[in-house]
Amino acid sequence: MWQVLVAAVLALGVSRIAATAIPEPVEVSLAASTAHVEPGKPFDVGVLLRVQPGWHVYWRNPGDAGLPTSVRWAAPPGFAVSALSWPVPRRFDQPGGVVGYGYADAVLLRSTVTPPPAPAAQGPVALRAEVGWLACEQICIRGKKSLDLMLGGDGAAANPAVFAEWAPRFPLEAGAVGTPATVTARGGVPADGSVGGVTVTLDWKEAPASVEWFPPDDHALAVEAATSRTDGARTLLTFRAKRLPGEQLDGATLESVVAWTDASGKRHGLRVPIDLDGKET
Repeated sequence: MWQVLVAAVLALGVSRIAATAIPEPVEVSLAASTAHVEPGKPFDVGVLLRVQPGWHVYWRNPGDAGLPTSVRWAAPPGFAVSALSWPVPRRFDQPGGVVGYGYADAVLLRSTVTPPPAPAAQGPVALRAEVGWLACEQICIRGKKSLDLMLGGDGAAANPAVFAEWAPRFPLEAGAVGTPATVTARGGVPADGSVGGVTVTLDWKEAPASVEWFPPDDHALAVEAATSRTDGARTLLTFRAKRLPGEQLDGATLESVVAWTDASGKRHGLRVPIDLDGKET
């Protein structure tokens, strides 16, 4: 019997050592732009991930390996929650020549909530976020957490400063006022499963100091040969892709982001949507 007790104590000690040897690399919290919900008036909510030094989490397209960070919001009936908005990612060169796209230090993943014009009942509004991530350093650790946010009641708190701080890190919309480049996309991906090619041209108002392209990704597509080439004030983005049989596309438009550095060394982002049906944008 004593041998069993000793083995159990040793096993417990080893498990505690293992648990304390690797600290939790990601801390997650929720933020809202307002504490008070008004009928029909949109507001922002966000998931803030704080990442330990040396670790990173992944963008919507994780790159050659990894898993995208996920957020699933649950809201009361009649409330609409938009798709996630992602800040401009960074590139990580990982062991074995594996390229990843994601975030170090911290990232805010933002959504807009639109309440119904006339709520069925007055009172606090409860929101829940189911968050999942993969954090990598020398090793990778999966994490998940359920978080609740209560708005409109006593003690409800808003964090508008968080959204103001992160606003410059989100990419601009192509075609919006003040966009630094004219974006033209040609080509498409045929619905019959054959390979299609896409070329996106960015004509910059001022030549950038450097350009990075974070290419699109969709589980229903095989994307290959994605290249980015900048010559002066023009950038060409090209890739080939084909639709995979039996898979449903996430949407008719692929999401990609171009990050550029201006002459002062400041980094910016531009959202570059690509229509899979070959419509020129």
